[in-house]
Amino acid sequence: MDIQPNDIDTVETGGMLDGQEVKLIRLKGGFWMGIHRGKAISGGSHPAIVKHTISKMFPNFQAAMCKSESMADALVEKHSHFLSDDLRKSGHDIYSIQNGSDVEFQITKQNMKVASLQTVLREDALFVPEVKFPKEFTRAMAGATTEKALSCSSKTIKIR
Repeated sequence: MDIQPNDIDTVETGGMLDGQEVKLIRLKGGFWMGIHRGKAISGGSHPAIVKHTISKMFPNFQAAMCKSESMADALVEKHSHFLSDDLRKSGHDIYSIQNGSDVEFQITKQNMKVASLQTVLREDALFVPEVKFPKEFTRAMAGATTEKALSCSSKTIKIR
């Protein structure tokens, strides 16, 4: 992949790996990349997903706090096991990104965002204000939202 300077939207520090900085680069199209020693080591649709992937690949990675999106405390969980075999084989994944009471579910294909679902944790429930994602992901998203609600000790899922 040949990235030109005019393709880059922002650059920020993502953390440290083997004593050297990992840079998070946001391309103008919204794709995020983790760069270490001049090489891309991870990519994704959200900086928290990129950091999560790097920490899984490199256990000695130390994530830095992000100023721009306050993702320092973001909790990323992968829910791809709810996808059908065909969707997983075609490169699809489902992630939940929790930042405080806000939880965003992202459906990605080969690390590019296909769809997302914004939810909010309130009281003892996970609130889903609007459901908009492709129908082939309905069963997987039902499993992912249920799993996330249970992990947050929510007793119900409420959909408007």
